[in-house]
Amino acid sequence: MRYPRKTRSVQLLFPVVATLAATLLGQSGSAAAQERAGKPPAAVKKMQDSAMKAMETFMAMPADKQNAYVKQKQKTSMERGEAVFNDSKLGTNVFSCATCHPGGKTTGGSVPMSKKQIPIPSLQGVAATFPKFKIGNDAVITLADMNNNCIVMFLNGEPLKTDSQKARDLAYYVASFSQGVLYSPGKQGN
Repeated sequence: MRYPRKTRSVQLLFPVVATLAATLLGQSGSAAAQERAGKPPAAVKKMQDSAMKAMETFMAMPADKQNAYVKQKQKTSMERGEAVFNDSKLGTNVFSCATCHPGGKTTGGSVPMSKKQIPIPSLQGVAATFPKFKIGNDAVITLADMNNNCIVMFLNGEPLKTDSQKARDLAYYVASFSQGVLYSPGKQGN
């Protein structure tokens, strides 16, 4: 398939951008920087190829099928995310996310954290505040990272790989509790 000139220009700009980045980082003389300037790393190439293939497949669909395709993909992800949210095997203590946050709300009460008790927050609107700084991580984190905090700290489970389908589905489901809430990354409170 041939791409319009604008789309192809992005592919042609990669070497220029890589060279500029290497120069700005003071690495323009290194052999590795020169190699990267001419050819993207294998992981980048794989991602580019995958994205282009997905776009070609999507663009080949009739327009009336494209919307249905997107809705089905989102519905499937939402269903998988809800299943993860309700999965008592996500951790080792028979709790699930829904144990403390039924329907994205809160059961009230608190949970032990070190020598203190912290209130169980509602998840309604919370996704609209990420990414944000979390003291326990001593870093700005994403919603997927926050989900992992809860899995590890309160469910006694292993963190999900944040680039995994399971983590993306859970984040998508948790984000659904924030529909209609103004996006305000960094907002503290919950």
